[in-house]
Amino acid sequence: MNRDRPKPPPHVADLPAWLALPTLALRLVGPRWALWLATAVWFLWPLVKNPYQIGTMHDAAYFLHHAQAAYRSWNDFGQLPVWNPYFCGGIPGLGNLQESSVSPSVLPQLLLGLMPGTTLALVLWFAAGLEGAWLYARKWGATHTSALLAAVAFALSGRFVAMFADGQPAFVGFQLTPWVLLGFELGMRQRWAAVGGGMAMALIFLEGGAVATPLLGVLMLWLLPLHIGARVLTDWRTAHKPLISLLIIGTVAVLLSAMRILPVVESLLRWPREWHSEGAIPFPMLWDMLMVKSSEGGYAGPGTAYVGIPLLVLGGWAVVRRPTKGVPLLLFAVVALALGMGEQRPWAPWTLTTKLPVLKNLRCSFRMTFFVALFIGTAASVALGVLQRDLRTILGKLLRAGEAFGWRRGLAWGLAGGLALLATLALAEGPARFNRSRMLATGWEDAPRPAQLPFAQSLGNRWEAQMWPASGLGSIGCFEEQPYPTSPLLRGDLAAEEYLVEADAGQVVRRSWSPHHIALQVDLSKPATLHVNQNFHRGWRASRGRVFSDQGLLAIALPAGRYPLDVEHRDPLVWLGVAVSLATLLLLLGLGGRRASSVWQQRRRELDENLP
Repeated sequence: MNRDRPKPPPHVADLPAWLALPTLALRLVGPRWALWLATAVWFLWPLVKNPYQIGTMHDAAYFLHHAQAAYRSWNDFGQLPVWNPYFCGGIPGLGNLQESSVSPSVLPQLLLGLMPGTTLALVLWFAAGLEGAWLYARKWGATHTSALLAAVAFALSGRFVAMFADGQPAFVGFQLTPWVLLGFELGMRQRWAAVGGGMAMALIFLEGGAVATPLLGVLMLWLLPLHIGARVLTDWRTAHKPLISLLIIGTVAVLLSAMRILPVVESLLRWPREWHSEGAIPFPMLWDMLMVKSSEGGYAGPGTAYVGIPLLVLGGWAVVRRPTKGVPLLLFAVVALALGMGEQRPWAPWTLTTKLPVLKNLRCSFRMTFFVALFIGTAASVALGVLQRDLRTILGKLLRAGEAFGWRRGLAWGLAGGLALLATLALAEGPARFNRSRMLATGWEDAPRPAQLPFAQSLGNRWEAQMWPASGLGSIGCFEEQPYPTSPLLRGDLAAEEYLVEADAGQVVRRSWSPHHIALQVDLSKPATLHVNQNFHRGWRASRGRVFSDQGLLAIALPAGRYPLDVEHRDPLVWLGVAVSLATLLLLLGLGGRRASSVWQQRRRELDENLP
């Protein structure tokens, strides 16, 4: 009998009740992910404690409206949210750049309900941001301990508080930034990593990435020459690899999100966004956002992207001690900061970027501080990792530890790691607590609880956009960043939403209603025109008659007779995108499974060859 064999860990069922659940959670997600989830819950506590609330800013009502409209389509009617009848008299759903109706965030919403599910999704997004920043710092040479500093510096930075203060929860997609950058940088050596980066970029876009996707794309385009230049100086034969990696990321992202990209592109071509860049952002303003611990807040006030001077100083130390790591990271931060300064000069990066037709409506350049926080935090973690290794060496010499991993060397490693952990906590605690205090101070109000009224257009109110889909009603009152056409014939609080223009021609009775299918019973003594109190869109079809636009209102020319009439919204462009997205996903899963099987078989062969 082997008396040295360690005892197996106790079965979950054998533990006290108060220990069973945490132990099970650790086994399922692992210690590090358990830490990330706990940190995210701590940071987002106002929402975790009461998920049935939203911010008081206008954009909070706007984004919640879109989430409610999509949730009703999915949950109440089992329909893909292609059309949104609840706003502006009816506008595109998936074709709206602000939408997140096919994001993975929908899954917890369908399981738990809209508001609790949204809160759970936010926790998972923040945990993913912590893990991604930790991995990114590890890739750049940080230790397991010091990489915690980069995770907190990025995922809990001030801009992730500002998105709640400003009412823009869709900006949570920025949390996947380090995953995309990891795919980009590792993809220069291993193309499968670039595929992973493309998948992360697709998730950002699906999460309503109207801001995060173009800003991250712009950053990577400006970082591309730096990576190419570095390879020209070291090995010019590999200078093409950064471009290949970026092309793979872009291709995978476009194909995976085709279900949204195709209708969004069509929507933007027909109704271009009308917002324009705000001009120059002075450097002192960006400095105050990143480095000044101020509760003043505001849209872009001091402290709204807080990282802190200690991390910047530590990042500068990385340039001294690890120039091959610190110099590129701080150079990346400078590029992001230069972009964040906006239209400073005709040759400024942001000015040149906005001259491109697709990007001419980029605005709010100060949001590039999301990326500045990541690069500064990563450089600081690299420097702290150097200090940890130096301390390990010094303690090893003091303890006269040899090369073998004996108790003296283990003690040196443990002491160095413990001191590094204390330093990491001391450095990360200040920014994290300050930013969390701003989260706690954010104004909140109760979200409307759902009701189910028979659908009808109401006059509505753009400032309380979240009220109408929660009640099952539409709002003619409208605010959109694209000039979607709204018919002057729209009316609020009609006796019936489907009515005949020629009232003496007969009658129309609604049998059932859903966002994409209206079932009617028609009884006409003569041909007549039916008006449906929604905006016309090319996706509308009718089982009888001819569908057309009457001053932008959905109208159908009907023949005489008594018959059922089905009015449906079907957009072939969306379903083409769905087919492309699904085919791409299945192809990637198949190729990935084949590669994983090949790697596994190779390792088995190597193991068999090494057996005695």
